[in-house]
Amino acid sequence: MNINQIKQVLTVAEERNFTNAAKKLFISQPSLSKSIKLLEEELGIELFERNPIKPTYAGEIFISKAKKIISEFGELEIRMSDISNLSQTYMVIGIPSHRCYCFMPKILRELHEEYPNCFIKIEEYPTFLLKQMLINDKIDFYLGTENPDSSIYKAEHICNESLYLVFPKNWNIQTDSDEIDIKKFKDKNFITFPEQLILSRYLKNLCEENGFEPKSIVECHNAETIYSLINEGLGASFLPELFLKYFPPKENVCYRKIKGYNYKREFAIFYKKDKYLSKPALRFLELFKEIA
Repeated sequence: MNINQIKQVLTVAEERNFTNAAKKLFISQPSLSKSIKLLEEELGIELFERNPIKPTYAGEIFISKAKKIISEFGELEIRMSDISNLSQTYMVIGIPSHRCYCFMPKILRELHEEYPNCFIKIEEYPTFLLKQMLINDKIDFYLGTENPDSSIYKAEHICNESLYLVFPKNWNIQTDSDEIDIKKFKDKNFITFPEQLILSRYLKNLCEENGFEPKSIVECHNAETIYSLINEGLGASFLPELFLKYFPPKENVCYRKIKGYNYKREFAIFYKKDKYLSKPALRFLELFKEIA
């Protein structure tokens, strides 16, 4: 048994298909099947049921232990790289796309100047998917506002951010201060995030508390797109404070705090408590704290 075979078993378990797993591993399907078969013969037990492909009981035990081995192996590579300062290091960062647009270019430019051998992979997905990717060891860091299990994950606090009501300036809604009454938007159109995102739930709950159901005319995952749609006068929405702070202003966009509500949420970087952090990873955390 070798490390390649362990990785192959994990890939087959993930894909539940030898052909797809082979493509992901950049080998032929017959070669992958033969390698898994040889491993099963060496162990004296089948790891997968065929047709359909799924792990056997022994396979489930193997996969559970194999994930820990791969994690340890990756940490070993990072530690040796830190010592040598010659090998390439590797980081996978999970971040919602609107935050990536705002923060990552400057941070990665500075990080690359200091650690030119550090390769960065950015995974831009909604928060609920990123949390699952962190649990499954698909990413090293998750940047967001919804805390994973604090007994397993460490949170590097960045800031507490507010949410703003954002709306078209040409609606000519009167505002006498930096706050606005959401009841003024009872008959207005809204641009919403999908239901599984916390911003969508917060908007819906807040409107219902004020006696109306938000009239959603567009649903969109991407905050930049929502921002542009608001600029075109299509509707209002909620957007995070840090997004509005760093995104270029648009001529037809207004944003205000919501009168009577002082909702704040923690924005942080999350990672496993037992994770070894390379020198580039530690510097990444420092840079992010500086910019936010």
